[in-house]
Amino acid sequence: MKKTLHILYYTIISILIPLPCLSVSPQKGNILFIDEFNENSIIPDSSIWKLCTYGNHTWGQHFKNVEGYENVKVENGVLKLKVSKDKNSYKNGGIRTTSGFPCNTRLEVKAKLTKLVKGGFPAIWQMPMDAPQWPRGGEIDLMEWVQGTPNDIYQTVHTYFINGDNGSAGATNPNRPTNFDITQYHVYAADRTEEAIIFYIDGKETWRYPNQHLPEEKMQYPFCQYKYDIILNFSLGGDLNGNPTWPGKINDDDLPGEMWIDWVKLSSL
Repeated sequence: MKKTLHILYYTIISILIPLPCLSVSPQKGNILFIDEFNENSIIPDSSIWKLCTYGNHTWGQHFKNVEGYENVKVENGVLKLKVSKDKNSYKNGGIRTTSGFPCNTRLEVKAKLTKLVKGGFPAIWQMPMDAPQWPRGGEIDLMEWVQGTPNDIYQTVHTYFINGDNGSAGATNPNRPTNFDITQYHVYAADRTEEAIIFYIDGKETWRYPNQHLPEEKMQYPFCQYKYDIILNFSLGGDLNGNPTWPGKINDDDLPGEMWIDWVKLSSL
């Protein structure tokens, strides 16, 4: 997520094909955490979720213009995260879990956009808790979308081994779909195990990032050293500190737009 210019870093060759969306509800197996957003409240459960906050980076810059839950709501069993513009201020919508989750788990999220928003930056991802400075603790992006490649979905990992001190691009799925419709519900998932990060769309594996078992100081695979939280956000790009960002220029005519989350589930493997 920490991107201003995104240069793809290919490390693994695999095959990614368009897949039909899943309409089924999550199966209640070895579940560690689940939220189907069916509570009798217009805001997410505050014991589980907290609002995303401002940061001087692409995905976080427009949270400074948001007050409380104005761009986050639960309605009809769906979490709705909104991007909007109020006078001269752009606004994001996003939440993240208050707690982290262990390794050897699978995160699944059923989501869609209500419309394509130029300059929009929706994402479903995980970050380590109590880790050293990014990207030393790693990062896992189950889904990212940008207007420059409107029919693609990015699934990415970041580590210090990949990014170094100054890089913003991660290792991403090299064979992305060319006709993906993000305005339809899809289930985005990732396994975080001792041996690999394995990505899925609608239950089908798309690619994996393996543990090369290098010396720990290489920081090639930090993904089981920390608990990871869950982040759901729909952000806007535009310019940051006078420079263009990866999501691109914002088209005000596309606003407002929403990302809908039907459910979130995390299971043990």
